[in-house]
Amino acid sequence: MLGSLLLAVAFQVGPFYEQRPADDFLAVRPFYAHEGETDDVLWPVFTSHRDWWRFLLFMHYQEQDDGGWQFDMLPLWFNGHVPARAKGGAEDYWGLFPIYGHHPHIALMYDIDFALWPVWMRYRMPRPSEKKWMTTNTVLFPFFSWRDDGSWSFWPLYGINHQRESDHRYALWPIVTWANYRADRDSAGAGSSWMLWPLYGQVRRERESQDLFLPPFFSVARTHSRTPAAESREEKRIRCPWPIFEWERNTKRERLSIWPLYERVDWLSYSEGEDAGSVTRFGWKLVELYEDETRVFPFWTSRKDDTYFRLWPFWESDTKGGVKTSRLLALFPIRWVPAVDRSWSKFWTFYEREERPTCVHHSLLWGIIRWGTPK
Repeated sequence: MLGSLLLAVAFQVGPFYEQRPADDFLAVRPFYAHEGETDDVLWPVFTSHRDWWRFLLFMHYQEQDDGGWQFDMLPLWFNGHVPARAKGGAEDYWGLFPIYGHHPHIALMYDIDFALWPVWMRYRMPRPSEKKWMTTNTVLFPFFSWRDDGSWSFWPLYGINHQRESDHRYALWPIVTWANYRADRDSAGAGSSWMLWPLYGQVRRERESQDLFLPPFFSVARTHSRTPAAESREEKRIRCPWPIFEWERNTKRERLSIWPLYERVDWLSYSEGEDAGSVTRFGWKLVELYEDETRVFPFWTSRKDDTYFRLWPFWESDTKGGVKTSRLLALFPIRWVPAVDRSWSKFWTFYEREERPTCVHHSLLWGIIRWGTPK
């Protein structure tokens, strides 16, 4: 008992100091915490990892394995370096938003250039199916834009958008929109669609039929599956009115939603159409009943295999790698977040229990009192 007490004093002083050399862990709470390749300073103020660091939510630095790097101070400044690759040379980039800038890749856009945004912007997007790139130019975004394929827009008066298998147009957006679709392999086939918002709209394609009344509030949609195992299956969706009532059945799931009171989702095997799990929700997502887990946010979570249990804010237990760890109190309302565990959770954790295959370790009052019992 005395040996365990001295060991606790040497490596843990209340909730403020903790050191576990075997786990490469050190914490001087709440100012600093280190675990493996991660360091926190007054989390969430500053966090660094092996190849990145973040200050609050707006300043971020990232290194890539190929020698590239990027620095962001959103939304005002960014700069970085792209190393030489097979299809292009090395490139340094920077931007002072909204004055001027060039960025190689944001979301789905590549080679982005802007000046006095929204006065002018240009970017490229890949079209893998056509094995080419498409360049888009905008002036006074979102009012004027044009692309290489002949698409152009004078928003909201009139616009044309050409895609691989369709041509979309609008007039006085969103009041009048219409589209023509060509036969294709991946979507709903040839046909057309139109909408006079907010009164009525319809879609008539080879494998899709949809009617919209006062869109988007009321609609009935029917499609036909293209999967080999369910070639003749009809898929349906009814909204009456959306988002309060929605029912759908397709190759992936069957869903009934009476928002925000009730929702039932049955997932289906994509290839066989058999049951692959389900969830029942009440009060949007406050109560969730899975086949293997029950959640009442944030008060109760339990798994049927006993690998996780939470009674918030009093008790939480989690089993990983054959080790079951339990804590009292558990004030953080979601499952353990490593950064919260490193820097903050010890302040409200008065008792811990660690159950291993051969013994059980107990820690009371931040490790000042420890004892163990064999199993």
